[in-house]
Amino acid sequence: MFVAITNNVTQPNAMFSSTKSGHFAHIMVTALVGQLASAGLVPPDPDKIENYGHLIIQALVALVTIWATVRKALQRPEAMVKLPAEGVVAVAEAAVASEPGASVAVRPGNGNE
Repeated sequence: MFVAITNNVTQPNAMFSSTKSGHFAHIMVTALVGQLASAGLVPPDPDKIENYGHLIIQALVALVTIWATVRKALQRPEAMVKLPAEGVVAVAEAAVASEPGASVAVRPGNGNE
């Protein structure tokens, strides 16, 4: 039994009664709550579990799709990386030059072509 000791006087905790009828009522209420809880806690069948799993996965896919769509729509065009034309020509030259037996004929330009 839980008791609180204060100034050498024991006082019963408010959770338990100090009379026989209080003890009996506590036992009966605990048994009734236990019966109600055990009757309500029946495990669901596997089909229900599978259906709930599918619903949860569909909801997560929908949220990710909506998030990606909104994120893509809110992107600014200025955030894109812009390469100068010289860089593109240099990459093309390197790709062609890496092929065996290929000759590279590139005309000089100012990069605005």
